[in-house]
Amino acid sequence: MRSIIASDHFSRTVLDLGGYRAIDEALEPIIEGLRRNPYGFERFENDHISFRYARTKSTGWVPALVVIFSIDENKNVVLEHVEKDTYAP
Repeated sequence: MRSIIASDHFSRTVLDLGGYRAIDEALEPIIEGLRRNPYGFERFENDHISFRYARTKSTGWVPALVVIFSIDENKNVVLEHVEKDTYAP
């Protein structure tokens, strides 16, 4: 069974956004998608770095977010970073 693991950095960036209660509504569909098929999300890769990411739309008072994650050798999803999506319409 695949696990979804929040890194220490991810937890700190969640706190910077107001905590899990503040952004849980936006994270919920992302987490569900990661449980089903984390390989279906966009991937960024170059010679120096590789990661996957998901973008949300703003929902009510929760801003649009970008969630950056990786998939480890055991196929667990490691949540690495979350921030406001400054490019969202």
